[in-house]
Amino acid sequence: MYLIYEKDNLGRSILELVFKNTGSIYSKDGVAYFLAHMLNTKGTLKEKESFYKKLEEKAINLQTSTNKEYSTISLTFLNEKSNFAIKKLLELLSNPNFTQESFVKSKEEIIAKKKNLQNNNDYIASKNLFKVMFKNTLLEKETIGENIEDISLEDIKNHFKYYAKENVVFINGGKKIEIEPFLEILPNTKPKKEKFYIPKNGKIVEKKEVEQSYIYFGAPFEVDKNEFYLAKIATFILGAGGFGSRMMEEIRVKRGYAYSAYAMNDFKRSYKIIKGHLQTKLENQEDAIKLVKELINEFINKGITKEELQSAKKFLLGSEPLRNETLSQKLLRKFNEYYLNLGEGYFEKELKLIEKVTLDEVNEFIKKHNEIENLSFSIVTK
Repeated sequence: MYLIYEKDNLGRSILELVFKNTGSIYSKDGVAYFLAHMLNTKGTLKEKESFYKKLEEKAINLQTSTNKEYSTISLTFLNEKSNFAIKKLLELLSNPNFTQESFVKSKEEIIAKKKNLQNNNDYIASKNLFKVMFKNTLLEKETIGENIEDISLEDIKNHFKYYAKENVVFINGGKKIEIEPFLEILPNTKPKKEKFYIPKNGKIVEKKEVEQSYIYFGAPFEVDKNEFYLAKIATFILGAGGFGSRMMEEIRVKRGYAYSAYAMNDFKRSYKIIKGHLQTKLENQEDAIKLVKELINEFINKGITKEELQSAKKFLLGSEPLRNETLSQKLLRKFNEYYLNLGEGYFEKELKLIEKVTLDEVNEFIKKHNEIENLSFSIVTK
């Protein structure tokens, strides 16, 4: 159990319960998402779907979500409604509507959503990128699940047991909430062992009736947490900085291959990669792929310029404080410091590191991480 708290006097509060090691890579295929869906839509055994109507009447928002690593129950409410909000969340955790009837209804709703996602080409390309980079691991499967027909109600109930005391991180902003009532009802299930995956190299092409190519790419980025600030600068210049970044300038501005082209870091507890994407005309597909490879190769071999570093510093130092203004942003920052083992106050220290960094330090870092040339590609094309 861990508690993160941020004081705020705006009259509205947030309480989130994050359950570590309960995401899709810690469950049977699709079970983590299925469980979150039932908690989101099926209410308690006593009140069923009317449970959410009672919350809505009092402007209380209750949302359960899951990703590849963890699951989150998020509760936002006006301070004067805090007692009612907490009471209802405790009811949901104590007595969820895990009946066969609600299970069947959830399955139908998830199948319908999966069908709709098949029309989303960005979703397909992104999903397939993980399929090729993390082949034969649980990371290759999308959170929503590949084959949910194999899921049983018993699977849902068993996974819910890991919404447990030892797994939970309480994130509280605004009015301070007593967490003891939650600790009294959460089970004592021993957490599942943490997982880490090394990306593989490959290519996957999915043919569809499309008018342009959707190109997603990724590579391992084996960055130590002490180098995160260097990775932030490097990737900002390569492709995360929008206009002015290498990828946007070369792919869009100079050649007109794409409306946008991006690269970004994706550092999690279970994997560390750099990934990016672009859309281009069908006839430009192979040239665009070749150009991405050339840009990254040149980036590794020649590094960045003094002007690029100065521009990146100016933007990162100026924009970072703006990302820490709202209560939600402050809480997320504190959670990331804890969850990624960065240490309390890391992001403030990171700004000082960015301010002091030299051109040689960044270029030495870039040259050292030539693993980002081991690109995998996921393409949706005609």
